[in-house]
Amino acid sequence: MSSRIATTLAAIALTLSLGTLAAPAALAAPLAPAPTPVVGSISVCLNLPLGSASISFCV
Repeated sequence: MSSRIATTLAAIALTLSLGTLAAPAALAAPLAPAPTPVVGSISVCLNLPLGSASISFCV
């Protein structure tokens, strides 16, 4: 009976250790820089978030 428990625990430990080694490291995406105002004029910006990226259109 104890050999069956030991085998089960070894299989669980092996599965968890392989999952830990195979998992990629999590990286935080850098924040988009804040738009800087232009002196003497008016600007209108439209930000389109596309998943982990963002596209800005300024007029």
